Amino acid sequence: MIAAGRVPDSSYRPTSLPGMGLGDIRYEHVIAATEEFRRLGRDKFLRTYGFGRAMSYELVLDGRRYDSKAIAGVAHGYATGVFWKARDFSGGAATVARCLRELGFVVETGEPSSNRAALLARLRNLKVSRGPGNPAPSRHQPLSLLWAISRAADERPRLTPWPTFRDEVGPLLVEFGLPNAKATPEYPFWHLQGSELWEVRGIPAELAKRMPTTGTFNEHHPQAGFTAETADLLRDPVTRLEAIATICETYLEDVDRQALFARTGLSGYTTAGDLLSPSEDDSADGATDEYGRAIGPAPRRDATRSVIVRDETLARKVKELEDNRCQICDTTLRYLNRPYSQAAHIRGLGSPHHGPDELQNLLCLCPNCHVLFDGLEIYVDSDGLVRGTRDDRDPRPLRRDPRHPVDEAHIAYHRTLCTLTARKPEGG
Repeated sequence: MIAAGRVPDSSYRPTSLPGMGLGDIRYEHVIAATEEFRRLGRDKFLRTYGFGRAMSYELVLDGRRYDSKAIAGVAHGYATGVFWKARDFSGGAATVARCLRELGFVVETGEPSSNRAALLARLRNLKVSRGPGNPAPSRHQPLSLLWAISRAADERPRLTPWPTFRDEVGPLLVEFGLPNAKATPEYPFWHLQGSELWEVRGIPAELAKRMPTTGTFNEHHPQAGFTAETADLLRDPVTRLEAIATICETYLEDVDRQALFARTGLSGYTTAGDLLSPSEDDSADGATDEYGRAIGPAPRRDATRSVIVRDETLARKVKELEDNRCQICDTTLRYLNRPYSQAAHIRGLGSPHHGPDELQNLLCLCPNCHVLFDGLEIYVDSDGLVRGTRDDRDPRPLRRDPRHPVDEAHIAYHRTLCTLTARKPEGG
């Protein structure tokens, strides 16, 4: 999709922007970047080149949407051989958008804050039913929405066929619905349209004047899911987290979040980082003697993992700025006769958080505090005090070197995660 009235010219160069070098980018370099984006997929593309998800500006080409800053950084690499990362831009996303538009591309932006507020307001005011003798609102629609948000986070198709919805959501309603409530997945499948966030397709108009019967659903195999506008909003990790928190706090206050997230495919929201929960399936049984002591070396198992490539320069930088001293507990460790600390991302790099690999998203922590921070046991409140999510520790200020900027938006994101699982943190 090219901007109306402009014919792309491979020799055209945008106005050079002081200090940025975006003037080196040409039309064909942007096209090459978008082709690599499609080939690798969004998540791998962003991880490879050190970018987070676009918060507002997106390049739109042939019906696809691309993270504009990441595309510009990779296009710069195709133009000059130097592939920029997020930290290499001296200007904001609006400057990148101007460059791409001068090249003839469409770059779209909305008003994410107001759109997000409208989305959250609709989630708080779902038209849920209340059963006779039970004043609590039905959980059918909230549970269905969490299931759909999980699909959005995994970038699965926006619309889901009725048989899939029935077979996957039905058991959720049995397990997490109100006591003695009947599991009727056909009701949220149809009535979520009242939220203005959901649509149903595939039911003939003459049968859609009132809620169709289950038999009609089974016969016509309709599809349902978020509207295109809602799905676009939920692509933003911050909006997605706020939507999940809103649903849980409004309708699912007494539900076991750990179990619920595991069942709905949202288990990534139970940790801020990449910690792996121990599992009996991951252990290997070795030979033991009659007393249960191991015989011989520990057994081994071949394994293949995909890991996020972090910028080690940034990790060294934050440790240097903080003098390898934990910003939470002030501990300075030594290992092999050298100072030892860990660079901890505030908003995790991997799915579903998609945080940026940048200095503003890093803390210098000792291993103990790193584990507690990633495990959502501690958080930073709106006054900059580190607190325990279980109120089991005295608050203390997060130490910050003036040369080490920390993005408050990342701190707030982590705090919301803690709120979601422990329901203790407030503010921000």
